[in-house]
Amino acid sequence: MKKQDYRKKIIFWLRFSGWFCLLPASSLLLLYQQIGLSPLKYLLLAELVFTVLFAAYILTTALSERWLEAKNIFILILIALLFGPVIVAIPLCFAYHACRKLNSE
Repeated sequence: MKKQDYRKKIIFWLRFSGWFCLLPASSLLLLYQQIGLSPLKYLLLAELVFTVLFAAYILTTALSERWLEAKNIFILILIALLFGPVIVAIPLCFAYHACRKLNSE
């Protein structure tokens, strides 16, 4: 029964981080609209597209068996820290912690 609880926690934190990506995406969209003709505008657009695709990936694969391995969640955390919104890595860390507990039992 305990393993099922950790699995539910992993799924919850993955879904939460996927929906949480929309907060940085909306702020990036606001910045994109406010900046005039600047090369920075293209960087913000690229970051916005990456954030939305990252959120869609997390949300569509949240029920996958691949997230029951701590290594895969750790790679997702690194991608969020290096290329995406850093704040999304916080709920992913909670999922990683639950995954470690699931695999230690």
